[in-house]
Amino acid sequence: MGFLINLTCMNSKTLHVLNGDATMNVFKETEISGDILIWREILSEGPVTKNSLFQLRSKWIYETFGENYDSYKEKVINEVNKLNSLTEYDQIILWFEYDLVCQINLIFVLATLKNINYEIPIYLICPDKFDGLPNFRGLGELSPTQLKKLLPTKIKLSLVDLDLAAKAWDLYIENDSTRITTFLKGDFGKLALLKKALAAHLMRSEKSNGLNHIHEVLLGFINAGMTNKSEIYEKFWAQESIFGLGDLQLDLALNEIQKKGFISKDFAFT
Repeated sequence: MGFLINLTCMNSKTLHVLNGDATMNVFKETEISGDILIWREILSEGPVTKNSLFQLRSKWIYETFGENYDSYKEKVINEVNKLNSLTEYDQIILWFEYDLVCQINLIFVLATLKNINYEIPIYLICPDKFDGLPNFRGLGELSPTQLKKLLPTKIKLSLVDLDLAAKAWDLYIENDSTRITTFLKGDFGKLALLKKALAAHLMRSEKSNGLNHIHEVLLGFINAGMTNKSEIYEKFWAQESIFGLGDLQLDLALNEIQKKGFISKDFAFT
């Protein structure tokens, strides 16, 4: 979910779109100039649609997590609308990660920027590894010095990249696995990490037993004798980092497994 805050002077010409609070907490210590928009929505989880997206999302967020509409409107809708007022900026830098959660958020942002059609340079910083961190998971685990070192690695996106992102967003909404599979055979250019993320998305399709890959991995841990949620989640994150899921999303996955009858409703997690 997102809101815009100004960490520097209003004369700044750069808008940094950050992928969440963890990144922002580090970013604000870097002294990198510019305004910040923190993206907090998780469009990879729950329903999406071409039209009236945020009405649908706010309803799902309320039903799933209990956040009311006014809070969602303040944190998300009002701030996303600020993407329609970009004339004060001379560049936009997007800071996102390689996993499914971030990549789906990214293609929505790029599709939105494409539709706005302002001629403002758009840059992307999206590492899938970091020297010295063999188990790198995301920007939020970096130090301010490490995060600042990523700034020179930004790549300028072209209209071709925005077109590809917009197409990917349309396909994600449609959720036709055959069409997505065909799309994955193409060249993703500067959005190469999107290909891996969309391939991971296909792994979320239910199999004949009613479970998807995420369900089966979690169930495998439980069947192997694991009962501690923290340990289960840590093992999942180490093995399946491509999905980018947090505690809340894994809680939902476990609930789904229980509802399908693969885990007893009386099963006690520790």
